[in-house]
Amino acid sequence: MQNHKLTSQAIYQQIDRAHKILLISHRNPDGDTLGSNFAMFNFLKNQGKEVTSFCVDPVPNYLNFLPDSHNLSNDHRVFTKTYDTVITLDCSTIELTAAEYLLQAIPSKYTFINIDHHVSNPGYGDISLVSPQTSSTAELLHNLFMDWKIEWNENIATNLACGVITDTGGLKNPATSYQSLSATSDLVNKGANIHKIMNVTLNQTSINKLKLWGRALERLTKVEKYNLVYTFITIKDFEECQADEDASEGMSNFLHVLKEGEVILVLREVGNNTIKGSLRTTGKIDLTKIAGLFGGGGHRKAAGFSLSGKLDYDNNKLRII
Repeated sequence: MQNHKLTSQAIYQQIDRAHKILLISHRNPDGDTLGSNFAMFNFLKNQGKEVTSFCVDPVPNYLNFLPDSHNLSNDHRVFTKTYDTVITLDCSTIELTAAEYLLQAIPSKYTFINIDHHVSNPGYGDISLVSPQTSSTAELLHNLFMDWKIEWNENIATNLACGVITDTGGLKNPATSYQSLSATSDLVNKGANIHKIMNVTLNQTSINKLKLWGRALERLTKVEKYNLVYTFITIKDFEECQADEDASEGMSNFLHVLKEGEVILVLREVGNNTIKGSLRTTGKIDLTKIAGLFGGGGHRKAAGFSLSGKLDYDNNKLRII
């Protein structure tokens, strides 16, 4: 079993002697990976470090309010610079960064630190801190910062609170624990405005988004044999409802309200011949095992995967072609 205290000390010692640090978030970034990235960025800058924040994809519009979001780079040329430390935040695999080959271009030796909360994380890197019992990487980072007795500010607190709130669905999904509630309370004390965070990240619903959700809700189907409820969204649905990909986010969490079905599955086409699957459960099933069959991962009660192909629905039958 991992000794978090020793690993926390190892991470701090590496950061303390580091000069140039690269922070990496996962592709299609959410509030947890970006909130964690920007909080770490702020802390490191205050320590006088030279820091670069990177993600292959830009900050989603709804997260532009986050402090330090303007510092995120999507430029692959950052990998031509020298670093002594590289830190991935909320990345269950190196592949999820979509930068596994770019990392090979860094012209210097560096210490690789992996900070994450996904149970499917294999523990890659030179120093790996993986805490599956923690609601979010932001909560894990809050714990690290408390261990390190950092000098807090409102921006760090806001970024971390965003990570906890978005990954727990507004402190409502099964990942929510006493520890995550306690961390959120502490972050509010340190200046985070959780009402603003919830309004911006969770309570921004457009008519077009509701139209899209209406199509998915109309298609809800239960498979009795597997105690599974599923639905799907196609590229055509996105186009006809004039909704972007972000509009489908949160649907699998919302379907927790169903009393039928131990497992919830939402399939959505996202272009480039790709289908994304989101799995949720309130039961005892370990969803990481199901997602792992398709090369995905996540948590026991919330996991996801991607497949190549398109959705074909004909005669009330859904196929992947």
